Amino acid sequence: MEISIPQSQHFRNLIAIIFAMVVGVIVVGTIESIGHTIYPPPADLDMNDAAQMKKYIAGLPLSAMLFVIAAWAAGIFCGCLLAGVMGVAQGAFCSVVYSIIFCSVVMLMLFQIPSPVWFTIAGLVVLGPSAFAGWTVSQSILTRLHRTQKDK
Repeated sequence: MEISIPQSQHFRNLIAIIFAMVVGVIVVGTIESIGHTIYPPPADLDMNDAAQMKKYIAGLPLSAMLFVIAAWAAGIFCGCLLAGVMGVAQGAFCSVVYSIIFCSVVMLMLFQIPSPVWFTIAGLVVLGPSAFAGWTVSQSILTRLHRTQKDK
């Protein structure tokens, strides 16, 4: 039995975006879990109670909040990098679609979890430059690969 993957550019784009989302979730989850290890939430915290969450978040140190912002920045960077490399000629399109999905999830989280205003602003501001940096690095990688293939 032989399995073949269609050579469709649309299929490649879809796979690039899906892989980017998987990598983004892994990166964000890993960095946030490191933050939760350093700053563990209380055992009796009810995450579904908005009042408890607001009180808990208000008492968190700045460095604990920065773990979340760093996780978002790294997640969108790595996802855009992967989408850009896998999308090849349409890497910008794949990175933009991934960025829209990622930003939508971040905004959903910001609406669901009560957060300080500075955190909301900083969290949203860091997404654009991080996404652009990921896409830029992907284009640099593709350029180097193209040059290496020409030299052979």
